[in-house]
Amino acid sequence: MKHEWHQKVANYFEYVLNVVIIVIGVVIFGFLLRSIYHLLHLLLIVNDMRADFNEITESTLAVFLFFEFMSLIREYFIKDAHISMESFLYIGVTALIRAILVYHDQTMRTLLLALSIFLLVITLTFYRFFREKTKRLPKSK
Repeated sequence: MKHEWHQKVANYFEYVLNVVIIVIGVVIFGFLLRSIYHLLHLLLIVNDMRADFNEITESTLAVFLFFEFMSLIREYFIKDAHISMESFLYIGVTALIRAILVYHDQTMRTLLLALSIFLLVITLTFYRFFREKTKRLPKSK
């Protein structure tokens, strides 16, 4: 009886968090649709794709980023408010690739972004390796 109000407060915060996540999901879905429209416009209307290659690539990666954020929100609700570290690493790699393709005029910045991508890929590899290793361990009683 003593900790009953703690549970009520926790349930309230969980409800508010779920509503906020739904609102964020709707906003991101709107941006996803806008990015898809922009990409289709570039692909269908633009006469010279070579001249607008950077803009097409940037738009394509923006669509992938919004799609990854939507899948992250979906994962939040499917896995009962749990999002895996792997999903965040994928989003980080995609965002950094987009940054390299958009801002490639400074050599040092490009090198640092490439190094960041390399570190994220190494982290992802270690994460997968150790996750599989811990799954094979016998459970203690």
